[in-house]
Formats: sequence, C-alpha cells, structure tokens
Amino acid sequence: MMQIDDVSWSRSLRAIFGEGMFAAVGARRRDDWRLDALDVMQLRTGDPRGWPRVVMAPAGSNYGAGLENPFGAVTPGEFNAAFPVARSGAEQIMVTLQGEWFQTEDIQDFDAREAELTSHARVILERFGVDALFFTNAVSARENPHADMFGREGVYEGFTSHVMDCGVIAVSATEVGIFWGFTTD
Repeated sequence: MMQIDDVSWSRSLRAIFGEGMFAAVGARRRDDWRLDALDVMQLRTGDPRGWPRVVMAPAGSNYGAGLENPFGAVTPGEFNAAFPVARSGAEQIMVTLQGEWFQTEDIQDFDAREAELTSHARVILERFGVDALFFTNAVSARENPHADMFGREGVYEGFTSHVMDCGVIAVSATEVGIFWGFTTD
C-alpha cells in the first residue's frame, strides 16, 4: 500500500468528484460505524485530518447540513441497503460515479481514462488502510461482493430522494468515508 498525504488525496478527490457529488470523511468514534457514517453524511463532523471534502450540489452550490443535504432524512436503519463490496469493486464504483447513470458507457472517453480514474479511486481508498471494509448500495454487490462493478446492472437501493444515487462507504478502525453521486432528473 502506498502512503498518501493531503496533496495526493486532494488531487485524486478533484479528479473524481465534482458537481452533484459528495465525498467526506469523519472520525470513527462508535462501535456501530453506521452512526459515524450518518454523522459524515449529515455534515455533523469534520475530517479528522483536516483534509478537504467535496459536497457539491448539482447546481454547483455546496450542500449544507440541514434538510437541503441529500442525506438529511437518512436514518441508521437505511444502512440495511448497504452491501459489502470488495476493495476493487469499491474503486470501480467510485469511477462509475463520473457517469450520469453510474455506468462506464456514460463516462466520456472511458477506455482512454479508465486506468487514470481507477488510480485516483485507489489513492482515495488507500487512506482507510488494508483492513478497511467497504459497502455500496449497488444491488449487484448484494449477491456477489466480488462482482465486476464496471459491468454491473444499474440497480441501486436509494439513500436519498434523488432519482438515483450510488456510492461507497469506507470504514476503518479510525475513520468513515462517504463517496456518493446523485442523478437528479
């Protein structure tokens, strides 16, 4: 595993996440990681390392911590729709967030950019260490956490009121990260 710092983190975060996306990390303070994930989703906690986050609404404004936040109404019970996924699958899902419907065919010049985008996703997830667990709402992971997430069906258990949302939850012993994309129409 490579050692990442705030510079490599920031570079990779900017390469993958932009308008209409959510990428934030918070401290893991409880045995039940879902409660810490909810704090991150609802912007009730900051990054424990002080590294940047991206919480950009589709119109280009920042998501707030109130009900305008896409995760404002999420409850701990909704994490039942978060399925374990392998690290490689989590990387693939993060790459597909570039596409409007979270599929590789919706990513401009995907064939030429696949290696670069996957490298950026790998850098982001390296932060969580070798023992990290990953979860997604992509239904393909429910049956097979090791499935090829580039070739998965476009079915998701939504966490928000948007038309479609998809993402990755990264959980380590010390941190929880939320990496999500939204389709609004």
